Amino acid sequence: RARALMPMPTLARTRALVPSRPDALSRRGHAQRGTAPLSCLRRKPPSRRPPRLAICAHAYDKTWSNPTGQVLTPVVDGVVWAAERPFTWNTIDVGGKMGVVKLEDGALWVHSPVDLDAPTKKAVDALGPVRHVVSPNYEHVKWAAQWKEAYPDATLWGCPGMKQKYPTIPWDEELVDGEGNFGDARFEFTATWFDCETNPFTSKPFFNETVFVHKKSRVLFVTDLFWNYPETDVGEGEAHSVQIPLGTKAWKFGMDRVYLPFYRKAMVRDAKAFAARRDALLQTAFDKVLPCHGEVVLSGATKVIAKHLVV
Repeated sequence: RARALMPMPTLARTRALVPSRPDALSRRGHAQRGTAPLSCLRRKPPSRRPPRLAICAHAYDKTWSNPTGQVLTPVVDGVVWAAERPFTWNTIDVGGKMGVVKLEDGALWVHSPVDLDAPTKKAVDALGPVRHVVSPNYEHVKWAAQWKEAYPDATLWGCPGMKQKYPTIPWDEELVDGEGNFGDARFEFTATWFDCETNPFTSKPFFNETVFVHKKSRVLFVTDLFWNYPETDVGEGEAHSVQIPLGTKAWKFGMDRVYLPFYRKAMVRDAKAFAARRDALLQTAFDKVLPCHGEVVLSGATKVIAKHLVV
């Protein structure tokens, strides 16, 4: 599928979400600071990063994008989880995260779905029934139909304009700004639609992204509007350290130093409207960010987002 998050001037390439190798599935073992079950935890040396809380089941190879090989990693204990997966483009693992939220009634809300392989489905089903599946921008659509087929009673949501852009995907609803989404759970989230950017070569909306703040957990869910690639190797302690590949380091440089300035100057078509959207988002009560690409921000999230969304 067309993909834009890469060093400019190239705006559209194809990249695929590549699950870990099938043979890795046989190697079972795979934010608010909460607590995981005691059986999952062991003492680790101090880390510069906040602790990674993780569900015990191991199913995948350890990569920088999933350093523990977990199926689901808790972000807010008992409420929010991340499915961390490799996300490759031209052999570069740029990382991908799906968000899962347990709603007040015990059902699940899924943000930016990844491949629903057997370990993922088993872990998700153990948490509760899937009620909502959200593809929040034009780029994160690859697995939407797969999830709708697996969970036909769930509502499949797309960003505004999704039904027209991808008519073969069985969308149920399109997202709206504010608190009008997700039926009985509509007051559990605040949505902000960033409809202020375009592809400068086509003058059409590019990402057309909607971001969400889950009020109970105070987590901001974002796809391509923000990324947080690590500066150093990831994992906790020597036994958990996973090196970041050279290609991923180059990707980070391109995203931070080339693409972001281009986005601000050439893709944001209305800086005043973009700033208004940003300011509205910053007024919502979030203190953590679960980005699709890069590490979860567990503190100082408002300042991080404000700095990133300067125009």
